[in-house]
Amino acid sequence: MSSILSNARIVTPDGVVSGTLSFDGGLIASIKSGRSPLGTDCDDDWLIPGIIDIHTDNLERHFFPRPDIDWDPVSAAIAHDGLCISVGVTTVFDALSVGAFGQGESRKPDNLHRLADGLHNAVEAGMLKADHRLHWRCEAPSDVLQDWLPSLAAQPLTGMFSLMDHTPGQRQYRNASRIFGMWRKEGLSEADIKARMAERAERVARHDSVNRRFVAAIAHDQDIPLASHDDETVAHIEAAADHGVTIAEFPVTAEAAQAARDRGMCVIMGGPNLIRGGSYSGNVPASELIEAGMHIGFASDYVPRSLVECAFALANGRWGLPIEKAVDTVTGAPARAVRLHDRGALVPGLRGDVVRVRLHNGHVVVRGVWTRGERVG
Repeated sequence: MSSILSNARIVTPDGVVSGTLSFDGGLIASIKSGRSPLGTDCDDDWLIPGIIDIHTDNLERHFFPRPDIDWDPVSAAIAHDGLCISVGVTTVFDALSVGAFGQGESRKPDNLHRLADGLHNAVEAGMLKADHRLHWRCEAPSDVLQDWLPSLAAQPLTGMFSLMDHTPGQRQYRNASRIFGMWRKEGLSEADIKARMAERAERVARHDSVNRRFVAAIAHDQDIPLASHDDETVAHIEAAADHGVTIAEFPVTAEAAQAARDRGMCVIMGGPNLIRGGSYSGNVPASELIEAGMHIGFASDYVPRSLVECAFALANGRWGLPIEKAVDTVTGAPARAVRLHDRGALVPGLRGDVVRVRLHNGHVVVRGVWTRGERVG
């Protein structure tokens, strides 16, 4: 099966080609200058690679649309997939937390297996349009991580692991006042907060280093990419590198981000950080890294649409990056981070994952999506 998209501005790694892209056998067959009398006239819209999101929490939101109200996991996967396709995301790493503290029903082991099984069943039945993988977010100080993770890691869609520690007072929550404020709203007294912090510190001392080695061993045994989450210091990066980490996900300081680049890691920031103008936790703005000349990638974190907006904000906003460099932050860079060398760029021979985009009064409008050369959105 072949198809043709013509009269388009095609964003390749080497720049923009005004012309025609064709598919054959699920791959990009050719990219040529000039129009074709055949196929779809794209009316001078942009064609970019399918977006690759290596960290989105969006699946859980469809499984638990309201607190303690769970939805059928296959239905949740279908709804989540439709949202991803609608914003140009064609490869999705669905992030699920293992061993997180105080996160409610969605993070219990039975529900983690239900979500993973539901996603897998939807994939196997051909119900989904995007390519989905599982990203296991592993809370290093957890009491239960070593009990829960092995069976979850054996899920057939497992594609990534990350190491994290959400203990207040460091990393993402180095300014602990926000967390303490939330706890006070829950009704905790100052004595309760002090006791909870002591408990968290004890768990870190007891489990953190052992659990990090445990997760790293599983990731390396399965030859699956390993990330470190919310690194704050150069020492955090050095320790992560010692565990074989190759992705620095959401570093919270410029120093940590630079140390990660110096160690050859891919630096991935949150799309909402760039689009909102900063981190909601008060950590390093992604824009600061861009302005320092660091080539980074983005993941959606909690807003899938943020990625397509990042690409065009970087090209058309105050940063003025060449469009191919801007688009690479949400396509090629994440693809390289997770070792998916068959996608992430519009190049003949790579997967036919393509997104058609138009700008309307400054807003990004996705007008068509193709996966493996077939239109799906």
